[in-house]
Amino acid sequence: MRVRPLAAATLAVVALGLFVYAFTLGRGATDVAVTGDAVEQLVPARGAQVLRQTEIGIDLAPEWTALLVVNGVEIPEDQLRRVDAQNQVFFTAGPEMEIEELPAGTVEVTALIWRPVAGETRADADRVQWTFQVV
Repeated sequence: MRVRPLAAATLAVVALGLFVYAFTLGRGATDVAVTGDAVEQLVPARGAQVLRQTEIGIDLAPEWTALLVVNGVEIPEDQLRRVDAQNQVFFTAGPEMEIEELPAGTVEVTALIWRPVAGETRADADRVQWTFQVV
């Protein structure tokens, strides 16, 4: 009987395919495993449609901090708006800012996040990336 080996092989291929599919479902919510506990909210949300002067930022769990990179441009510390009591970091494009206006189309944000209370520095940072659309 050749049916059993063929059925077992088919079942194994289907199971592997389902495993790979299930693994890919979790992608996109965060880009590194640690951010599951670190990131409370992305602003704007992943995939959102926003206006050119929309505030960009990240809301983190206690003990975390971040800096922001927008379309490959690191935002200087003096242009970030930090809400330390809530572990939030924001940037709004505008006159005399590193980015004066968000370009129409897809905008990519990378937040470098780390925990200073755990002795981590920017060199230890994890990356959280997301994109949204500017209309």
